[in-house]
Amino acid sequence: MIKIFMWINISLFIVHEMDAVHAREWKMIKFMRRFGDNTGHILFTSLHFFLFILIFYLTEYHLLIIFPVISVLLILHQLIHILFRKHSENRMNNRFSEIIIFCMFLNSLTGLLCLF
Repeated sequence: MIKIFMWINISLFIVHEMDAVHAREWKMIKFMRRFGDNTGHILFTSLHFFLFILIFYLTEYHLLIIFPVISVLLILHQLIHILFRKHSENRMNNRFSEIIIFCMFLNSLTGLLCLF
């Protein structure tokens, strides 16, 4: 059952990051906002490559450790998006983006409740 919640979280996170690239989310990150669109896009996307390798590896071998960690991070991720809702560079304040982010939050919360 936890694997299903984990795969849903990973899938939603990938979709969210695709949306984040489209919305130039790196413009909201302090150390990355100084980059132009091309450099920001390349750096932001490239860093996610390594993040996803780590997530897939840990999911394969350490599911019961990584699932709660990722779930808590995705719950915090929801809070970060709420805090940055009014940020001048926030282009993820549309219904589609908000639904993806909320679904990650809801799936994480539900999965944690099922786990514990």
